[in-house]
Amino acid sequence: MKLEEYKSGKAIKMNDYKAFIPSKINYNWGWDDTKLDKLLSEANRQIGELNAYSLLIPNVDLYIKMHVKIEANKSSKIEGTKTTIEEDLLDVEDIAPEKKDDWEEVQNYVKATNYGIERIKEGFPVCTRLIREIHGVLMNGVRGEHKTPGEFRTSQNWIGGSMPSTAVYVPPPHTEIAECLSDFEKFMNNEEIDTPDLIKIAILHYQFESVHPFLDGNGRIGRLLIPLYIQSKGMLEKPCLYISDYIERNKEVYYDKLTKVRTHNDLIGWIKFFLEVIIETSKAAKEKFRRVVELTIEMDKIIMDLPVKPENAKKVIDLLYNEPIVSRKKIIENTGIKFTTLVGVIRAFQEKGILIETTGYSRNQVFSFQIYIDLFLK
Repeated sequence: MKLEEYKSGKAIKMNDYKAFIPSKINYNWGWDDTKLDKLLSEANRQIGELNAYSLLIPNVDLYIKMHVKIEANKSSKIEGTKTTIEEDLLDVEDIAPEKKDDWEEVQNYVKATNYGIERIKEGFPVCTRLIREIHGVLMNGVRGEHKTPGEFRTSQNWIGGSMPSTAVYVPPPHTEIAECLSDFEKFMNNEEIDTPDLIKIAILHYQFESVHPFLDGNGRIGRLLIPLYIQSKGMLEKPCLYISDYIERNKEVYYDKLTKVRTHNDLIGWIKFFLEVIIETSKAAKEKFRRVVELTIEMDKIIMDLPVKPENAKKVIDLLYNEPIVSRKKIIENTGIKFTTLVGVIRAFQEKGILIETTGYSRNQVFSFQIYIDLFLK
């Protein structure tokens, strides 16, 4: 089927509102639009370069861990959480009580991402079962947990407004979900069609957002599907492509493009935007990795010139790449360095601007490796 011929679906009359049922997507998609060809080619090239780059970088898994935390912060922020990345990197006991719920939601997103990555490494396909499992992790023990974690909805939901009749968008009734997701899953794992993987995941993301199969957490799961699908298809050997930062900065365009598929049948417009997201995100990820490598080389030089034993400085800096916001107590627990020795190491790090004390207390101090964190926020 041609993308140009796509018809988005139909609105059906319910009580005092209309619900939208998206049309099926399990087809072999083609198109005549040459701009789409050009964007697809560039997106594939950028992902290929990111893949090659990620395989050459020493300790890349450490930096990916930070990537995942930034993604969790940004994806959750799109849904309304208010914590900063610095707060998300703190331990729970250091979080202000009014921020604890947001903090827990972001931590669950990290857990859900890592769970999905591990399942795919085990060879499990991206499918509705895996989506439900990831949703169960995402919603476990947080606000919205009463909204059936890991289970597709059995009642009507809506987006915007206080009720379906005033909503911005009303997804299909719950009675239609099984059929919608059956088609969604068939398309996702259909090996008999030659629709390119990036086009497929663009269509899949739109379809998932339109079906909105859970009572809560749909946006986060929909965005999480993208890196997991790309990883499952072997386009990236390391899970290092996360799009929520770009989407958060272009949120209005993102929602507008998704809406126009439903209102104007403009699936091509959405796919073009999606490919631009992939291109820009891949470029940004490569640049972040490049800057991190430069920073680690610079840090290795600096710590050799500090007035402390280099092996102690190295233990602390290695911990900071893993835990860029950390308490003195945690440094001692993780490095085995004695308290009196650590005082000297921390002082030397502070004088060089490597560590910043964030609490203003003289006891129970928390230190930030801010120059490292900032690399991921640019």
